[in-house]
Amino acid sequence: MIDRLVRGLYPSRGLRALFVRIGDTARMVRVLHGLSPATARLFAEVLAGAALAGALQKDSRGRVNLQVEGDGPARGLFVDADPDGNVRGYVRAPGADAPGEAAEAARAALGRSGYLSVIRDLGGGKFYRSAVALAGDDFAGALRRWFAVSEQVETALGLCVLPRGEEPLGDVVGLLVQRLPDGDGAAVQALREALAGGALERALASGGGAQEILEAVAGPGFELLADQEVAYRCGCSQERARTAVSALGAEGVAGLLAEQGQAEVTCEFCHARYVLDRAELESLLARLQAAGA
Repeated sequence: MIDRLVRGLYPSRGLRALFVRIGDTARMVRVLHGLSPATARLFAEVLAGAALAGALQKDSRGRVNLQVEGDGPARGLFVDADPDGNVRGYVRAPGADAPGEAAEAARAALGRSGYLSVIRDLGGGKFYRSAVALAGDDFAGALRRWFAVSEQVETALGLCVLPRGEEPLGDVVGLLVQRLPDGDGAAVQALREALAGGALERALASGGGAQEILEAVAGPGFELLADQEVAYRCGCSQERARTAVSALGAEGVAGLLAEQGQAEVTCEFCHARYVLDRAELESLLARLQAAGA
């Protein structure tokens, strides 16, 4: 099943609803980054949350960065998402594990003290950053509080990871419902209570597609606006690697030439490796020296 994100409305109640299924992506990233069982589940939850946050961006070119820093063995993680369903990210200590059943281990890997920071690209070179403390919450709890404190929009949010047979990341989903201006706040509160009572887990266990699950959890009346693919995509390139090396300045590039004769840059998101050979470094150094960098 291809990972998908759907967006729509409950017009009669003045609600906006989003649902993402991102299990294939989570399983692929587990292998790409060599994640432990605990960090794989934690990262799967953050991928789902980031995909939902990215889909809320008004500017089609805008991105959302979710950075989590915790005192647990995972140390922290970063996920980047955009409105087109593209996600990428990494865990600072990918192989770190923690004891306990799956959800408990993921929470322990994160830790109890730290923060969730969200950077939103508003377009036109403008960015907005806000953060909330973890305060002992799991990631989903921290993200709920971020919506309440920073966005100040009545929001119901559920993130769920269910095993399928021997596969611990069998189904990874996220559901978000927000009240629009003049929408039904009581309906959002009722949905929060339903999610806290396991409504999303029960709907997933019974099977069905995105719209069936939405209506099983939030009720009938959903009107689909968009259905798009979600995928792990990285925008790294040789040119970006060249830009990263140029940030070292003329002195730093000269040092690389003298000591190594080349520069190697590995993308932390997708592990692609880029090499700038001696000729490229010499050309880059000449440009930096001419610019006085």
